[in-house]
Amino acid sequence: MTCIPFSPEDVATEVFAELAAACREWNFLPTFRHGLLLTGARRAAPEDAGVAALRRLTHQEVICFAVSAEDFDHAMAAMADSPRLREEAAAEEPVPRAPAAWVSQGRSPREMAVDLVHFAHAARASDLLLDDQEAWMDVAVQIDGRKEMLPPLERALGARVLKAFKEMAGIGTQGQPAPQTGAASFSLPAGARVDMRVEIISTVHGETLVGRLQDRDRQLGRMATLPFADPAQRAVVAGCLARRQGLLLATGPTGHGKTTTLYACLGQLDRSLLNIRTLEDPVEFIVPWITQIPVGAGTGRDFGGSLKSLLRQAPHVILMGEIRDAAAALTCVEAADTGHLLLATLHTRDAIGCVSRLLDLGLSGRQIAAALSLVIAQRLVRRLCPLCRLPVAPSADQARHFERHALPVPAAVWRPGGCRRCGGRGEIGRVPIFELLHPGSAEELAERIGRATTGTFDERALRALWRKNGGSPLVREGLRLVAQGEVAHAEVLPYETGTF
Repeated sequence: MTCIPFSPEDVATEVFAELAAACREWNFLPTFRHGLLLTGARRAAPEDAGVAALRRLTHQEVICFAVSAEDFDHAMAAMADSPRLREEAAAEEPVPRAPAAWVSQGRSPREMAVDLVHFAHAARASDLLLDDQEAWMDVAVQIDGRKEMLPPLERALGARVLKAFKEMAGIGTQGQPAPQTGAASFSLPAGARVDMRVEIISTVHGETLVGRLQDRDRQLGRMATLPFADPAQRAVVAGCLARRQGLLLATGPTGHGKTTTLYACLGQLDRSLLNIRTLEDPVEFIVPWITQIPVGAGTGRDFGGSLKSLLRQAPHVILMGEIRDAAAALTCVEAADTGHLLLATLHTRDAIGCVSRLLDLGLSGRQIAAALSLVIAQRLVRRLCPLCRLPVAPSADQARHFERHALPVPAAVWRPGGCRRCGGRGEIGRVPIFELLHPGSAEELAERIGRATTGTFDERALRALWRKNGGSPLVREGLRLVAQGEVAHAEVLPYETGTF
């Protein structure tokens, strides 16, 4: 295919700004639009599903021409700095700066607790942390997976603020050695609300509180669509959900969005026609048309026993918070084999590691191959702030990294800058990367899993076979985002096999 020279100046930036999400998804850079005609550059074949999708979206005749991967990546990366996109990004509320000290004069402990929650929400934090120290109370927030210290509270004041949080969360105010869990809801200045799940436990100096902030409206909005930017990945997941049978697992570390992804999967199902039930420890947020059942400490229920009970309630779909033991794993497999769609989380390093973990839990390779429909391994990586990110030429090591994963070397990679919008961090928010193990995609994959035993299973060999059949590991998916200027190269390095 002949490629013509192409540069960022050739892009119709106003059209790109209007269609930015679709342009990134389908690797399309518009160059001209008039009436029913839309033309643009692609680095893929001129006619494929992407062109058809663009035609459906725009209701225009889309004509594409091919450009080199290097020219395309350079122009796509430059689009984040187009004037209109920068103006839209600048219009968002900037990350607030931490105060030099918390104002306590004339404010009750409850009002101060509310102030802390308001600041954490405005800073886009996922968690608020209070930790008793010997002479003071540490205050911190967790933003995009990083802990950031805030001004401390005087010890006596901190104790009163902690007591206020307990009262609002429905937790006993007398210190207890056992962990305590509660929930509270707070009104925000703009009239919205934020929920907070509160966990408190005793420490050597007193107590510690971790408040997980939950924006219910945002979470429900995320259920509307699947979170997979790659159309091929999205098609695989949609196909597995359409079967309405089998075991679908999400894996990854705590706090990397596994439950959010599984709820997005539930959001694609008809909740008015299907009997959908969940078992969670704890229930993260309330969803209409789904029966949610809390399990774990304080409920008198565990995952294994509750799952067996649910199977007698004629469910079509079950979401189970986590497969923790052999009994739960066996019940999940049996449920999948008897016509249920079962979604669950499992703690493993990557998608292939799920097979090893299930073998360790006592399942046979035959049971795994028969029941396992899909494994979704995911991570959340920090997104570069589009207003202040800085382009740099890729180093020799970075170029080799792209080449090792059969990806074109981009003309530029990007590093964090620092501006008012991102609070000087250079990064704002997180973006997911996924890898999928779909045993049904290749007969030899299913056969290899079916023959696996605890003593003979070779994880490296299965990973090689998976890649031969089109599997794309987390690091490769991360490198795609690096080439698009979405994340810094350092963000994906931990996900290179063997460097965890």
